[in-house]
Amino acid sequence: MTISITDRRKRLDLHLALTIQGEDEAGHPFIEETRARNISGSGISFESQRHLPIGGRVHLSIAIPAPLQKHFGGQPIYRTHAVVCRVERFEEAQVSRVGARFLSQGS
Repeated sequence: MTISITDRRKRLDLHLALTIQGEDEAGHPFIEETRARNISGSGISFESQRHLPIGGRVHLSIAIPAPLQKHFGGQPIYRTHAVVCRVERFEEAQVSRVGARFLSQGS
């Protein structure tokens, strides 16, 4: 059975390089380099050192390895907008786990 990256229900553990642009909880703009934890056709999970607000909008640039580029229109970088849906911060951790839903493909 083949799992499609575009299947909205399947999450794939892909640790892809990721650049996030947005505003943190304090309203300060930021750009952060991190890695995805997993990805599906409808969203992405990643770690962030920033405190991101639920409902906050972010612009994502996801580095796509050559074997997967066909699932992303042949692009080496997939750019999209997303909304933050979940933030988990653990007491002793330096980063939060963030879940975001894709909104649209950006430019």
